[in-house]
Amino acid sequence: MSLRLRLVIPLACVLIAYGGFHTYLTARSQREEILTEATASTLRLANTIRRSTRHAMLESRREDVHKMIEEVGAQEGIEHVRILNKQGVIVYSADPSEINQEVDRTEEACNQCHKAEEPLESLDEKSKRAREFPTNRGYRALAAIDVIYNEPSCSSAACHVHPESQNLLGVVDVGVSLEQADERVAQTTRNAVVFGCVSTVFICGLVGLFIYRFVSRPVQRLLECTRRIARGDLNCAIQTTSDDEIGQLARSFTNMTEDLRKARVQLSDWAHRLEEEVENKTRDLTLAQAQIVRSEKLSSIGLLAAGVAHELNSPLMGILTFAQLVAKRMPGDSQEKRDLEVIVTQTDRCATIIRQLLDFSRERPPEKKRQDVHVVLEQAVALVERQALFLNIEIERDFDPDVPPILMDTSQMQQVFLNLLVNAGEAMPDGGRLTIRTRATVSAARAESKARQAAPDQVEIVLRDTGTGIPPENIDKIFDPFFTSKDVGQGTGLGLAVSYGIIEQHGGTLDVESTLGEGAAFTIKLPAGRSGDESGMKREDGK
Repeated sequence: MSLRLRLVIPLACVLIAYGGFHTYLTARSQREEILTEATASTLRLANTIRRSTRHAMLESRREDVHKMIEEVGAQEGIEHVRILNKQGVIVYSADPSEINQEVDRTEEACNQCHKAEEPLESLDEKSKRAREFPTNRGYRALAAIDVIYNEPSCSSAACHVHPESQNLLGVVDVGVSLEQADERVAQTTRNAVVFGCVSTVFICGLVGLFIYRFVSRPVQRLLECTRRIARGDLNCAIQTTSDDEIGQLARSFTNMTEDLRKARVQLSDWAHRLEEEVENKTRDLTLAQAQIVRSEKLSSIGLLAAGVAHELNSPLMGILTFAQLVAKRMPGDSQEKRDLEVIVTQTDRCATIIRQLLDFSRERPPEKKRQDVHVVLEQAVALVERQALFLNIEIERDFDPDVPPILMDTSQMQQVFLNLLVNAGEAMPDGGRLTIRTRATVSAARAESKARQAAPDQVEIVLRDTGTGIPPENIDKIFDPFFTSKDVGQGTGLGLAVSYGIIEQHGGTLDVESTLGEGAAFTIKLPAGRSGDESGMKREDGK
């Protein structure tokens, strides 16, 4: 059952009960009022008849009394008019058939006076002089009696045959019909019932319309929005202009829905941010793991290289020394001398490789000083730009003047720059462009822990060439010792490995990006130097 019916049905029941009770009271009151008026009117009529016939009876004009009684009884609504003597005999009547008939004293006309052992001498109350009785035609009638007393004028009249001591001579009995009065009461009751029913229907309809307009429809909107929210649709707003409790509830519901929608958007944003953070942290962990693996690999290879270099260095030095001595004894244009020079050259090359291995294996701490990275880059470029390898290569400089001086070992960093420059030149045999760019940037750790306006704390150096690029399968191997993609005899595979170790010793990172056929970019990130770092480094070097 809907809310509207639950409110309208009890209201209808209350209205019907109230209307029925009110109709009952009204009909009862109207019936009593009509009966009272009819009683008074009948009593007045009986008294009028008694007074009208008095003179005729004093003069013994019986025909006049009969005619008067008949004329009154012939009027509409008069049931009977009769005069009874003390013995209960009907002396005069509008119905001639009743004359000289004796009335039973137990009937309603005589019962008021003769119900006691001694008949009453007088009837003063109107209720005792009037009575209701049903007629044989199916409706009610009202009768009233008026007592005829033995007055002094009656006892002295010529016709009087009663002694003076007799108090009562008879009564005038008049009966009137209550059919019209009852019909009027019934019609009034029917009208009241019809009016009550129509009023109840009208009021219930009006109340039902009011409840639908101001209660049921807003509640239905609330239910519909609740179902939509349960399905996950938070874009539901209830438009209302009322300031009552329903309107306040609708506005509160709309505000709650808006808060839920904002909260869901925030949760979604937080979820995306969390996913991004997880991806970034996973990528950082992967890079850190790769760096750890590479560092361990370099450490293992460095220990192996150190042992091999020590074992090979002494024999090579002996071969080189004796080859040079023998070569000096040979004629200048002899084939033997030329062969010995080849031996000396290749032995010296082997000694250089062994020396590089020893430098790679030794963990010599860098001697850092605050230096301008641009000066070191210019020195490295000056060493290679006039070589034949760079004749067709355009070197473009994009230096940031805001880059601060950094703590570095100048010779080691120059070695790193030279290795990267030579590799870039060899990747462009037909010429191209080499761009050297520097920037002062903020590290990822500082950006996360500090405000957005954090000061730069690292220097980024990018060397980008337009050469042949690095194959994807070689990207993860180029920093491994002895890995090279050059032809035999053109490289040792130690340049990038040594450079990677130097950058790590400076607390930085060395990364590479490459697209095959478009070139490669090597990115060096070094921490910006601070006075505290420099003093700490000097104390560490002095140990």
